Amino acid sequence: MGILVICTIIHFYSSSHLTAVTALKQLDGEFESVSASLKVPFYKTFWRVTLPVCLPSVLDISRYYFVNAMTTISAVVFLYSPKTTLASVSIIRLDEIGAIGSAAAMATLIVATSAVVTVLALLGETWLLRRTQRWRTLART
Repeated sequence: MGILVICTIIHFYSSSHLTAVTALKQLDGEFESVSASLKVPFYKTFWRVTLPVCLPSVLDISRYYFVNAMTTISAVVFLYSPKTTLASVSIIRLDEIGAIGSAAAMATLIVATSAVVTVLALLGETWLLRRTQRWRTLART
């Protein structure tokens, strides 16, 4: 299962990397210099400055990984074992043995699960951003 997780992360890394780089470019480069000159540990600067500014992107990246991991077949079809049969691979196996109805039901479950998790993630993101990102809306007024 660890190999499957690593494979999925590497497979979808480019999009998440570009999102993270774009989020980090929002930050002024002087935050790290100022925190170093004030002898603030880097992890405190990360926790109190970098993460709050980049929080929307971090949440979007995690949602992106989840939805794509639910639907990916290309790389993991070669890596699964009988102990770790993935839902997306099960669809192919069901279709191969002629259980088209079951394959369609499994595909519907994958889409429904992805949709439910996406809606829950968006609701959680809205609540979290409203709670932690008030400074963004105050700056606009």
